[in-house]
Amino acid sequence: MSRKTIFRALPLFALFSACAFAGPITINFTSSLLNGVRGQTLTFSANLANTSASTVFLNGDSFNITAPLFVDDTKFFLNSPLSMAGGTTTAPFQIFDVTISSNAQLGLYPGTFSILGGGTPSDFSVVGTATFAVNVVPEPASIALTGLVLMALIATCWRRQKE
Repeated sequence: MSRKTIFRALPLFALFSACAFAGPITINFTSSLLNGVRGQTLTFSANLANTSASTVFLNGDSFNITAPLFVDDTKFFLNSPLSMAGGTTTAPFQIFDVTISSNAQLGLYPGTFSILGGGTPSDFSVVGTATFAVNVVPEPASIALTGLVLMALIATCWRRQKE
């Protein structure tokens, strides 16, 4: 086996090894990508599925997202069940809020959401992880103003060509 083949296969091994450590809780976002403008708060909703045969306690959560976005996980603690029996699925519920700061640059901000728990109420192992993203877009007023200026330029050029 050549070195070239080995180096090409390494990313596949990394991908499949990450899948092997998946937890028993599957997080299914209603929409894992939300668009928002500066200063807006977006709410992510999801349903949870316990793919194992045993009860899993949901004891906490953790996030990884780039600043200047801020996460409020209060809705997870208010809406999620304390535990899930094996093979059960929840109805979709609001799971967390992401607030876009007023100085955020336009663009895509990816993040990860993990649920912590396990077989007892005191376990804090990762039992499920999912990715999500926030796309910061220009305000509709800015887009309308840009379109108006563009139309004025086109009209001016068109009039000059007629003269």
